Amino acid sequence: MPIVRDLIQTVVIGKTPGHQPASLQVHGDIANIMASMKVLDLMEQQFLAAAGNDMMARIASGEIDTEAKRKKLLDRYGEELKSKYLEWENLQVSVVAGAGFEPAARL
Repeated sequence: MPIVRDLIQTVVIGKTPGHQPASLQVHGDIANIMASMKVLDLMEQQFLAAAGNDMMARIASGEIDTEAKRKKLLDRYGEELKSKYLEWENLQVSVVAGAGFEPAARL
């Protein structure tokens, strides 16, 4: 429990109109961790979309005309994604918007 407390600086509960659930913002290191995870998810989705588009273009052009070529290309995409994961492990997201500002994670 002390570790979790160290990750959270402030929790802000906001009012919402009507019967909607209250908004919740968490400030502190946990917000940075959550922002990093979101960025990594977006980068992975972007890579997968680009790989899918590349494969479709290669199939349409006739470059990928056998199952062996398709498997070889998919293996190459897999190896490239593994190397991207290694690069992304060191990724840190920081937000600078003034002195003492901590990014908030919305839950």
